Amino acid sequence: MSDQEMMQELLKIIHVCLPETETENVTMDTVINRDLGADSMSFILMMTKVEAVFNVRIPEDSWKNLATVRDVIKAVRKAQGNQNNG
Repeated sequence: MSDQEMMQELLKIIHVCLPETETENVTMDTVINRDLGADSMSFILMMTKVEAVFNVRIPEDSWKNLATVRDVIKAVRKAQGNQNNG
């Protein structure tokens, strides 16, 4: 799956978790809490949906390092790599 395809899936997740967000303005460098207004509960919901959609497990202790959309995509890629190598 390309980064663009992953981005499209993330936009769907963002729309579900943060329905008031204008997803057409979301970029790879969008900061999730500052730019999207995600609080801790909506972030947790978003990450659980990310894990379900991409069929990965991202360790919760690494979630605090996920600031941007790009960070989430990198974390998904890393988790996919760990599954393929594990």
